[in-house]
Amino acid sequence: MSFPSSSTAFSRSTCEYPDITRNWLYDSGWKMRYRSGYDRNGFGVHPNVTSFTMHEEAHTQAGKVIRDLYSLGKYHGYAGISRSYQWTGLAGAKVCKPGYHRYGAAIDFTRFDWGSDCFVDTAVHGKARRYLRRRYLAVIATCRKHFGIVLHCHNDPDGSHWNHIHVDRGRKAVAMNWGWETDTTIIQWAARDLAGVEGLAIDGDFGPKTGEAFKVLRSRFGAEDCDPTASNTNTMIWLNLIGRHGMTDQDAGTYQVNDIERHDATAARD
Repeated sequence: MSFPSSSTAFSRSTCEYPDITRNWLYDSGWKMRYRSGYDRNGFGVHPNVTSFTMHEEAHTQAGKVIRDLYSLGKYHGYAGISRSYQWTGLAGAKVCKPGYHRYGAAIDFTRFDWGSDCFVDTAVHGKARRYLRRRYLAVIATCRKHFGIVLHCHNDPDGSHWNHIHVDRGRKAVAMNWGWETDTTIIQWAARDLAGVEGLAIDGDFGPKTGEAFKVLRSRFGAEDCDPTASNTNTMIWLNLIGRHGMTDQDAGTYQVNDIERHDATAARD
């Protein structure tokens, strides 16, 4: 089943298409929790396991995100410690309003948790200390592996995504395209926080400065022959590289294209 064009999705507010209701993603042990508010430090409060309604395809794709974040934590955990994935925070999924939420094809993530000392809070960590920004970037890259549109604190067209990560199925998880802000912001963020390119705005505009920053990142990754705009497989390799660097808090170049097995990247694609 193909979801409609953006113009159609945002023109009506009637809920459509079959959906399912679950309180877990990928594995029944990885529960979802609803963000009910914030604590005094601005972190989201998620007191209870909660069931959410969404389209079955969106549930499947979101499950792949959690599966891959589990693998990052287990095999590339922060500070070299293997970490077991715990639970996922959400602000919502299917909502009867214009856009992909009404199809159950959009999800708003608020927290990804590997334990009390290793988590991503989407209301805080996107603009926190560098190692936390890197971990947030790892989540963004992983989301992009399975959703074509990823909105966040640096890709926020209407000013409402400062506190959550919105993913939707309005665009398949295809090869990167520098005409899409989702893809350009990931490269800009990686160049700034992984490769140390200073003074680079994360604005979604693939201009000359971003082009030069991309060259730096490409060199560090040993990816001169791996163009992320050329194929979905190449895109997955790049996103896996960014995710691994971000999760382990390592500078670009610690891992290179040759460290990412191509068959694993192909298996993870949409």
